[in-house]
Amino acid sequence: MPTMEPDAESLALDRRLVAALCRDGRADVRDVAAAIDAVPTTVQKRVRALEERGAIDGYTAMVDYAELGYETIIFRLRVDLGAVDRVTDRLRSRSAFTTVYHTSGPESVFAIGLFENVAAIGACLRELHDDPDVCGIDTDTVVSMRRENDCPIPDSTPP
Repeated sequence: MPTMEPDAESLALDRRLVAALCRDGRADVRDVAAAIDAVPTTVQKRVRALEERGAIDGYTAMVDYAELGYETIIFRLRVDLGAVDRVTDRLRSRSAFTTVYHTSGPESVFAIGLFENVAAIGACLRELHDDPDVCGIDTDTVVSMRRENDCPIPDSTPP
């Protein structure tokens, strides 16, 4: 059975629903329904539909890794186009890399890594410098996190 595209009203409801879940992914259906002015059974059906469609792919804890002693490093890698998939696959397989993008421009791979200590950062950099698919590396240490993993959907009330 083909998946139907949601109409404008359903899409607006879905966006309000996702924004509410971004604010509190542990809220129960009744609380979410009250927050977005919807009926709990409708919210439950819409959540299920969003999960089945893959629009909601799971729920996660919001963690302040700096409070746990982790250093956040931003990596910009120059990689030939033919090697991007290999490099991004290798980065994704390492638990330290929480975000990996294939981007346009001279640095074709952008990644964010979380490391327990300076030795772990150094080991990672040595490995990347030794990787024949990586032509160049630029890194920055994050000094402070100003905003991370926030929902891009603004809070809104129903029309």
